[in-house]
Amino acid sequence: MQEQFVSITADELQMDGVLDMPERPVGIVLFAHGAGADSDYLGASSHATSQDFLRAGIATLRFDQAGVGPGGGSNGHAYFVRSDIVLLARQLEKALGWLQVDPSTRRLPCGLYGYGTSAAVVMQLAAWRSAEIAALAVCDGQVEMAGKAALENVRVPSLLIVGGRDPDVAGLNRMAFATLRCDKQLEQIAAPGGPDTRHQAALLATDWYTRHFNGHTSTAQ
Repeated sequence: MQEQFVSITADELQMDGVLDMPERPVGIVLFAHGAGADSDYLGASSHATSQDFLRAGIATLRFDQAGVGPGGGSNGHAYFVRSDIVLLARQLEKALGWLQVDPSTRRLPCGLYGYGTSAAVVMQLAAWRSAEIAALAVCDGQVEMAGKAALENVRVPSLLIVGGRDPDVAGLNRMAFATLRCDKQLEQIAAPGGPDTRHQAALLATDWYTRHFNGHTSTAQ
């Protein structure tokens, strides 16, 4: 396995990232990052999920989206407003474009992954660029924040994973799942939370990616 620090430059925007490559990758997954604990692309949880993907033969790209702060909320709760989601999705789009031209990744089918607050960002980009994405997965995500129009435009095979601890999150994911008009699957896991949830979610996601990467070719020229 090879870890490489990369710099992504597009339209005067520069983002630092980490590209992790197994020996014979079957595809690559682009991580989206959100607010709070989900925003640290070098954090322990993001790294652990990447390692689960690598063991399944899937490369990953994690990059810094810390320049976008979440909107505020009462009682210290942080959430994204619509403009945050669009801006983060534009950043993710730049990273997707980089994957499509870099010699080490441009021939690999690409997936998207989001956890928590980043799920809406994943869905927004998938609505814009469905033809270029082989599969996506999100866990305990605020998928509904992408908006009904975006969800209806997603044509990417989509896996929604619910950790089972928060009935509100589960309910919102079921509503978003009903809105999607694509190949889709909803999984609920009984992990106690924290690292266990992330690990079980990663195992479900790698199965989903492997299934949909098989036979899928990159759109890169």
